[in-house]
Amino acid sequence: MGILKEITSEYLGSLEYVREIPRNFSIPSSPSDIIAILGPRRVGKTFIMLKKTKALLDRGGQALYIPFDEPSLRKTGVREFAEMVRTEYPEGRVHLFLDEVQEWPEWGRKLRWMHDVRDFFIYVSGSSTALQSSEIPTQLRGRYISRLLLPLSFREVAGASGVTFRERGRIRSLLNDYLKWGGFPEVWLFRSREKVISLLETIFYRDIVERHGIRNLNEFRDVFYFILSNYSNLVTWNSLRRLLKAQGVSVDTKTLINYVEYMREAFLIFTVLRFSHSERVRRISPKKIYLVDMAISNLFGTPMDFGRKMENLTFLELLRRVKGPGEEISYYVTRSGNEIDFLVKRAGKVVELLEVAYELDGTHLKKVLEACRELRMREATVISWKGEGTVSRGGCTVNEVPLWKWLVGMQ
Repeated sequence: MGILKEITSEYLGSLEYVREIPRNFSIPSSPSDIIAILGPRRVGKTFIMLKKTKALLDRGGQALYIPFDEPSLRKTGVREFAEMVRTEYPEGRVHLFLDEVQEWPEWGRKLRWMHDVRDFFIYVSGSSTALQSSEIPTQLRGRYISRLLLPLSFREVAGASGVTFRERGRIRSLLNDYLKWGGFPEVWLFRSREKVISLLETIFYRDIVERHGIRNLNEFRDVFYFILSNYSNLVTWNSLRRLLKAQGVSVDTKTLINYVEYMREAFLIFTVLRFSHSERVRRISPKKIYLVDMAISNLFGTPMDFGRKMENLTFLELLRRVKGPGEEISYYVTRSGNEIDFLVKRAGKVVELLEVAYELDGTHLKKVLEACRELRMREATVISWKGEGTVSRGGCTVNEVPLWKWLVGMQ
């Protein structure tokens, strides 16, 4: 057995020790383009690649799983690597699952060469936005498709449809657990605060500090946890600087912007811009920050933060439902200054307007109807904790949907 098959076999052996929660995520078996599986660490990217590798091998196919975070593999040249593959599989196209490929120096150039020789079906994964379609090297344009893998969705952990009263009761109870523990598979299975802290520390050091060579650890740690604690809030660079300074942390704007970008690159946070037809207005307006998982929010939040958690969870589900690069999630501000949590634009057209509220009251209804008139929309959605119903006024229908029902796709 060659070294690459041996490595593959060793990693495949770990599958029997994993407690699997089925994912609503699939990748093609014989792609013409390079398939990239992206997302934060510990969401199951490696597990999905290993399962696909095993399925192909079980059907008599040719497949190898290669982790490039192993130093010996990281130093391998592309032609040397291709020769190693051909030594073990002399004929036919080989499925290559290349994990943490961003650790392979000049990976963009190497992947293009491997794609163009047509000997391989290529799948890659990584925990950095450097692998996102919008940021990949120029030489891979037109050869590359990215798929974002987030922590487990509520639909994935809930399973049942919620048709019967027993299922609905169970799902509502489960949602409280999900708001506390989130969807990182290991955290969800063990319900462990220590695992959340360990995950954050790993991202802090390996994905940010080491990757970007941050020297002032105390300053970055203060900013890191401050940004996380301000999830679901509108922020500007100046407002963040002032709030940090009030806590005794002085950081210049450029450094602050870099720190936030590093957190975004590690898939720890997402930023949402204001909806506007003017790109300048979008860029200078406050932005909203959302966390990649609800478990992180519970390290900072209080019982009074329930609305923020509902909003963050709604954002993550919208992100999962994004159908392609032509779809965009923004927040909307009416002409009178009222903020609507989410606006979804697809192919240049506004297709969804969503407000998140613990319950639909007159204030929320008024501003949603105002946004409907301004955007000339006939329908909008208010996601509440348990309310349900429909209100129609002035040509706009506002549908109130309980959070659990919207999350499992029953709205």
